[in-house]
Amino acid sequence: MQEGKMYQRILVAVDDSKTSRRALDYALAKAHDNGAQLRVVHVIDIPTPYVADVDPTPFIEAMRTLGDSIREDAVKRMKEANVKGDVEIREILPLGEDIPHQIIAASEAFDADVIVVGTHGRRGFRRLALGSVAENCARRATRPVILIPHAAAALQGDGDAVPPPASLSETTATAWPCI
Repeated sequence: MQEGKMYQRILVAVDDSKTSRRALDYALAKAHDNGAQLRVVHVIDIPTPYVADVDPTPFIEAMRTLGDSIREDAVKRMKEANVKGDVEIREILPLGEDIPHQIIAASEAFDADVIVVGTHGRRGFRRLALGSVAENCARRATRPVILIPHAAAALQGDGDAVPPPASLSETTATAWPCI
């Protein structure tokens, strides 16, 4: 890393949630402030067909279409924020690795200085049943992880896309570094 620059390679994991948009806002601001390169990663989890004779192809294609939409939005937002970077779409085959594994693998392949991921704030049974991608990333990663809490979305409005803050200091209060 260059002297005076905290991060030069930032990876942010995104899906189609409000919290994910806030994580991207944070990563865009951090990349802009540091002159860093940004890698946006979206992971498509290909489902295992649970019912015989059901073709999962339409569902898989819908997930890929959503991935394309997420890619287009991220590229547009990087251009608007004057941040250099790219978007990677990864797919997990049925009974393959999980989403946190793919995010961490992407961060290693990119040689990211930090991983940024939103956390949805599930508690109790929902968290137990669904698990937490963000929590698993933070536990398994070998590099710093910054979690953007679900509350950050509520603090900043209804979840519509907003331009990245003018400086990182505007978002720092809503980020939880997990190093």
